[in-house]
Amino acid sequence: MTDPDLSELAPLANVIAETLRTTPVRHGPGGAADLICQLTINTAAYMGSELPATPGLAGHMAEVDAERQRQLAKFGDQRHPDGTGLPIYRHSANRYRDHADRAAASGVLAWRDVLLEEVHEALAESDPAALRAELVQCAAVIHAWIHDLDGREAQR
Repeated sequence: MTDPDLSELAPLANVIAETLRTTPVRHGPGGAADLICQLTINTAAYMGSELPATPGLAGHMAEVDAERQRQLAKFGDQRHPDGTGLPIYRHSANRYRDHADRAAASGVLAWRDVLLEEVHEALAESDPAALRAELVQCAAVIHAWIHDLDGREAQR
């Protein structure tokens, strides 16, 4: 059996080590209480800076990570051209944006409409930084949709 790679925990271990080094401990009954309190606070602060604040996102990230691991195992690290920025995509982005605006105005906006608008806006981009920003928006909409689905499941 090989030892697990714990290198990703090094920053947390540093927080704990620094807390141990800098927190005075009183001797006697309850003397470790200050240390335990400070460790709890510092660890929570560290985790809060490392984990997403959005409800449910950490769980979704774990699922996405598992899927990425499956993809990497099956296909390896893939490299493809973006294939975006064509005029037809600008046209479709405008069309999907108009459709989403009309659906929202009439009270029938669906997740499909929101996601398709974001995807087509991404497809319309040729600038890598703008494309990346649009893809992040796509990922955020997908998270919101999953969160909504999970909320419906919890209500059943």
